[in-house]
Amino acid sequence: MKIGRAGGRARLLYNALVRTLTRLGSVLALTAMFALPAYGEGVSGQVSLLSNYVWRGISESNGNPALQGSVTAVGPVGLYAQGFISSLDYQGAHERADFTGGIRDMTPVGLGFNVGATAYRFDVSSLNFEETFLRLRFGPLLGGVYHDWQHGNTYLEAGYKVGLGSGIHLLLHAGHTSGRTVASYDDYGLGVTKSWGGFTAGVFVTAIDHHVLSGMHNATVALALTQAW
Repeated sequence: MKIGRAGGRARLLYNALVRTLTRLGSVLALTAMFALPAYGEGVSGQVSLLSNYVWRGISESNGNPALQGSVTAVGPVGLYAQGFISSLDYQGAHERADFTGGIRDMTPVGLGFNVGATAYRFDVSSLNFEETFLRLRFGPLLGGVYHDWQHGNTYLEAGYKVGLGSGIHLLLHAGHTSGRTVASYDDYGLGVTKSWGGFTAGVFVTAIDHHVLSGMHNATVALALTQAW
């Protein structure tokens, strides 16, 4: 009986911690998004047209074209805030807006880091969630871990980006999704981009290994055109 009560208290404490971390993540992202532009050292943005919006191996546009835009404000000591919006066709949702706040910098040994939180907002509120994340970059290598504390889901990624000259880059990507409320699967990607002026064009091939996600285990090809400012 005592063990049961102790287990119940531990569960209550865990749930309270998860709720607190989730709310802190949302507050960090939203506060940074609205506060940094007033003190920002620079603001940039981009607009993209995609033939298919594939996110973590799964099409969130149902194989249809998507229009996206983002704005990033950079503040002192590596603080930044970013807002992102995309058209969708995913589980009844047609719009998604992401609000990210964090800090990023480069260490003396050449290791870049990016730590922060993202609040994902859909026009179907039941799909909303928040994540904290840590991304690392060393030369052409990059990696990241993203965790949704409320639902207990985690995404791990690793990538490789190298310049081939004349504004051409090769991108390799691998990711793993797991958790309590999502299917466990791996996704893989290969991309080639070409930049000129303020434009970037790319072709990306993505595949996942989970046959339960109907129709999604085959390779998906997506084209993208982005203008940065």
